[in-house]
Amino acid sequence: MRKYLTTLIVLLLAGITGIAQMANPQEPLKNDPAIKIGKLENGLTYYIRHNAKPEQRAEFYLFTNVGAIQENERQDGLAHFLEHMALNGTKNLPGKMMINYLESIGCSFGRNINASTGVEQTMYMLNNVPMLREGVLDTCLLILHDYSYFVSNLPEEIDLERGVIIEELRTRRDAQWRMFEASLPYLYKGSKYAECNLIGTIEGISTFPYHELVEFYETWYRPDHQAVIIVGDIDVDQVYNKLVALFEDIPKPDTPSPKKLIPIPENDDPIIGIITDPEAQGTSVTFVIKTDPIPNEMRPLGMIYMVDMFKSFITRMMNDRFQEIASQPNAPFLGASMQFASLTTSADVTLFAVAAKDGESSQSFQALLMEVEKMRRYGFTDSELERAKTNYLRGLERAAENAPDRMNAELVRPMINHFAYNQPILDPAYELQVAQGYMPFIQLDQLNQIAAQVITEENRVVLVNSPEREGLAIPTEEEVQALMDSVEEMELEAYEEEVSDEPIVDVQAIVPGTVVKEEEGVFGTTLWNLSNGIKVIVKPTEYRKDEVLFTLKNDGGHSIIPEELLPSIESNVFMMWSQSSGVGAFSHTALKRKLTGTIVQASPYLDGYSHGISGSASPQDLETLMQLVYAHIVTPRFEENEFEAPMAQLRAIVPNLEQTPDFKLQKELVKTLFNNNPRSQIVSSELLDKISLQNIEEAYKTCFANMNGALVTIVGNVDLETLKPLVERYIGSLPADSQPATWIPNDNRIQKGKIDNHFTIEMETPKTTIVNVYTADMEYNLKNSIYMEAVQSILNMAYIQSLREDEGGTYGASVQKIMVDRPQEYGAIIIAFDTDPEKQERMRHIVEEDIVNVRDNGPSEEYVNKTIENFLKNRQENLIANSFWRQVITSYYDDGIDTFTDYENIVKGLKPATLQEFFRDFLGQGNFIDISMSPAL
Repeated sequence: MRKYLTTLIVLLLAGITGIAQMANPQEPLKNDPAIKIGKLENGLTYYIRHNAKPEQRAEFYLFTNVGAIQENERQDGLAHFLEHMALNGTKNLPGKMMINYLESIGCSFGRNINASTGVEQTMYMLNNVPMLREGVLDTCLLILHDYSYFVSNLPEEIDLERGVIIEELRTRRDAQWRMFEASLPYLYKGSKYAECNLIGTIEGISTFPYHELVEFYETWYRPDHQAVIIVGDIDVDQVYNKLVALFEDIPKPDTPSPKKLIPIPENDDPIIGIITDPEAQGTSVTFVIKTDPIPNEMRPLGMIYMVDMFKSFITRMMNDRFQEIASQPNAPFLGASMQFASLTTSADVTLFAVAAKDGESSQSFQALLMEVEKMRRYGFTDSELERAKTNYLRGLERAAENAPDRMNAELVRPMINHFAYNQPILDPAYELQVAQGYMPFIQLDQLNQIAAQVITEENRVVLVNSPEREGLAIPTEEEVQALMDSVEEMELEAYEEEVSDEPIVDVQAIVPGTVVKEEEGVFGTTLWNLSNGIKVIVKPTEYRKDEVLFTLKNDGGHSIIPEELLPSIESNVFMMWSQSSGVGAFSHTALKRKLTGTIVQASPYLDGYSHGISGSASPQDLETLMQLVYAHIVTPRFEENEFEAPMAQLRAIVPNLEQTPDFKLQKELVKTLFNNNPRSQIVSSELLDKISLQNIEEAYKTCFANMNGALVTIVGNVDLETLKPLVERYIGSLPADSQPATWIPNDNRIQKGKIDNHFTIEMETPKTTIVNVYTADMEYNLKNSIYMEAVQSILNMAYIQSLREDEGGTYGASVQKIMVDRPQEYGAIIIAFDTDPEKQERMRHIVEEDIVNVRDNGPSEEYVNKTIENFLKNRQENLIANSFWRQVITSYYDDGIDTFTDYENIVKGLKPATLQEFFRDFLGQGNFIDISMSPAL
């Protein structure tokens, strides 16, 4: 495989004839100077960076460069188990002290306190921690310090956690997980990776000796495998000094690291795997070519950045071709993709994947191979490469413009990649400069030679994934091999394309409207009432220099559509149509080409009681956004030959989805909650038979024929004087009747009363899923919404403790609140979790106990205080997001509800007694729906 990398570099350097105006490709690129990077005497690496987005917040990470692959045969699943144990007590923070402390300052478990384990890496993170005082910094550093070397791993805590991880395995082990496990012996044939099970087995988790977990921790958690990453509103020198002083008690290892590179054996002949599962959601073929990874010592070099640029262009262009084919009538596949990726630290891959109709994997795989072979023989065209270059540079320009506004979390991943792979951490402005310097040396002939080199005869792996169903055509290994051989002998024509110079809309034909009234609004907004009855609310901000958010919302939606048309605008159907359709004279593919070099998107939506257009753009592309909004309303596109492709995808996907436990649960859930109301449907094979493009068109035009009364919200980096004429031209000219659009009341709501639905199904991984739904009529206002969200928060904390930690009966219970304003005003609390079928009655009892406890005794003061701190913390973080202000403005001007002004006062006024009274009244209406799905005996 080494030959592949050498060839790429030779081809790359051969095309470079001068370096005066660019970074020398044979020299390392420069790391971002704003980051303090170093290594302590004990071998621990650190990254510290100041960034005040949001203010008074910081990210704390401990990245450990070991994972499940370091386990021995007696330690299957213990790398992941250890991650759980770090959250269950350390030397300086025993038991739940760490979680309790972080929750007391507003952090929440899962969202702000979390960890993850991979095959090769383990990561612990504290996200968006409020830096309100120096003690918070000290405690967070202490947490990372203890994660690194002082996790307690107490036997009693290990035993409690066994049940949690068994339930995690039960929840995660769906068809996708099972088929991934089945693919490992093929992808990693002949290596330890082929047997690496990330979570382990129920038997192993239940019975492993305590000392095996301790041995894994003491062997692999060493400072030379670890990096501390701290980014946020902090003093870099202060953090550095504290870090040095605190971590000095972790000893430097006195032996070399036992970590060794685990190679993936090469293969001359293709390795072919046929993998089936009764609950598989579709048919696909994955075609992998293994290659050597870039050596870490070469990663910082400019030439490697150039290699990555070439790879980026190749994948962009191939994926555009695949998308174009998939959008055609009678397409040979449902979708296809290409990417360059890392398989392990010892192997990269060139990966192609194709989704097929059931029974047609051979035909789809052949079509994929034909496109790959065209790339190998003929390469790409000048126009394809120019588009790829333009979009690449535009993305870097946007990143550079938004660089000062990056959130803390956005800065972490490059530091992880630097530690794990020695990738340079490039400041966005510097990266743009580097790319601009290299771009003239990326020529089509050179790129086509590289594209041909990535397709090799050796080190191929092919995985065919299919549902396990009688009578379904699934190719044999021999047939797959024959397909690959046959394509190499085919006569194939080079790719050709058409590019249109037509405008998106005929600007000269548009008769602009006018602003008939302008006034100052709340929250720093400006209001424009247009001559066609549309109200426009604009809030200029600079939270992100290169972002403008747009929403057009009008009353109506599904409520004004006759029942016979509803199947055609079911949410999945409508989304598939809108994502595959263009506007006016432009197909989806043609429109994508037309928008080359722009940062803009707009798409229509239909909800239960409203409809509209949602979009975003760079400030420089604002007129293009307005043109797209206009085109979606005035010149929508309904072409039968373009509708065929998304319908083919749905007809291929839905029958398989219907065989999965998750779908069967969702179907019963919707049916039970909404009493089979035709206005609450989910996609199904039966529904697909009722769909037509004619019905979509009729429903769409019914909604968008009258824009009178619509509310447009524009938030972001806009200049009012520049924006106003665009709004008058493209929004003021939209069609409107003399009266505003309205929505029509109906009876579509969650049922009242007490209802049970307990059912069983055949399933591969036995589990019981329980969903409890409580509802109550209530006024749709800010106070009730905050109280409902507080109940959600309190019950989430209660169930983490009772169902997960104390009982070990579930990986996690989800508690969600819903507030509904149309067609009737009410609220709902939904509690859902998976568990062992044998424990379901015990778990039901615990769920009810916690409900009754809050009702009869009120929530604990501790939970209420944690909820208050969390709400206030999240609110401060949201204040610098355009999306937050878009929601606030829409709520104020559309619903008449001020969600901003009194928010903090209501939150600070939350008390156990008032929440108890609220919850008692909520439950007192007596509406309870109990749904469960269990395995058939």
